[in-house]
Amino acid sequence: MSDDDARERAEQKTLLMPRREQGSELRAGHQMQEFVVERLLGVGGYSVVYLARDTKLDRRVALKEYLPATLAMRAPDGSVMARLPRFEAFYQKGLEGFLNEARLLGSFDHPSLLKVFRFWPENGTAYMVMPYYEGITLKKWLADLGTPPSERWLRDLADPMMAALAAMHEQKCFHRDVAPDNILMLYDRTRASGSSYLEQRPRPVLLDFGAARRVIGDATQQLTAILKTGYSPVEQYEGEVSMRQGPWTDVYALCAVLYTAAVGRPPLSSVARVVRDDQIPARTACKGRYSESFLAAIDAGLTVRPEQRPQSMQALRALMDMPVPAPSPVPDLELPDAPPPSDRSAPAKQGAPWWLIGAAAAVAAVAAGAWLARR
Repeated sequence: MSDDDARERAEQKTLLMPRREQGSELRAGHQMQEFVVERLLGVGGYSVVYLARDTKLDRRVALKEYLPATLAMRAPDGSVMARLPRFEAFYQKGLEGFLNEARLLGSFDHPSLLKVFRFWPENGTAYMVMPYYEGITLKKWLADLGTPPSERWLRDLADPMMAALAAMHEQKCFHRDVAPDNILMLYDRTRASGSSYLEQRPRPVLLDFGAARRVIGDATQQLTAILKTGYSPVEQYEGEVSMRQGPWTDVYALCAVLYTAAVGRPPLSSVARVVRDDQIPARTACKGRYSESFLAAIDAGLTVRPEQRPQSMQALRALMDMPVPAPSPVPDLELPDAPPPSDRSAPAKQGAPWWLIGAAAAVAAVAAGAWLARR
């Protein structure tokens, strides 16, 4: 075996090693700044979340550490580094995105938006401190419920979600990944025993801002494609100038969430609907269970062509016959110093006309993350 072959096998073995066996997570009792790690809460593809104690304010918080499983490892001195030299550029790009996400979250103050108390770079990686929430995702909530919820329950879900997304849109920021597994349902555990939590009206909190992007003014859009079948509208697959992303993009995704809850299954893929729209309207699938105006608003939000949808959360509210709340001012927060964000997306790529999207649906399903959008 040549030296090159041996080196390649060693690299492959390193990549296949589980993170737990490498002891990459911080141990209980580890302290950084004023936070002491208590236990591991969860491990994702790009980060690790711990339950920690804020020793200054004497409260529990969620401490999120940037630690991508396939790209990085913890060195003996406690610092985090790329596993291989060729991973360094990808690791640093991800680290920059992690800090951008923290900075973005720190700029909002809404009860249904994830809040960031602090964030800072340290030990070659970065950390963000958030409230410690106890709840389950909307996806699990609906699965446990086992039956379509009432219209009142769905309106209680839609109301704060529309308000939270409207607050983002006022700052020219779009979430672009609204889905049942990205909505956390907070309920009162002191009242919940067994399945009784399903009878409560929980507060939804929108999670996962990794796909969120801020667009300044009317500048040229260069938004990476973030795709989730059933919840991503057609403009997130397409790069044509005529199909810009905007508030209507989140309108589609939120209506897809409401459709899923009401009908019991997600909508059909938007790219498949371009060629042949076999989508059963909510007004047909749920006739008699919900009011006509509520179902018609969901169907309007799920219109394939973006310019034919409600163009804002306020317009969607009007279709649902729900009052528009007064906008809340965004606080002027002092955020810690962090490396300045660079261009958050790759060079834009000119797409095909919208009516050809359906022809590329099979390709998009295999390589969905490759499509980019721009104006």
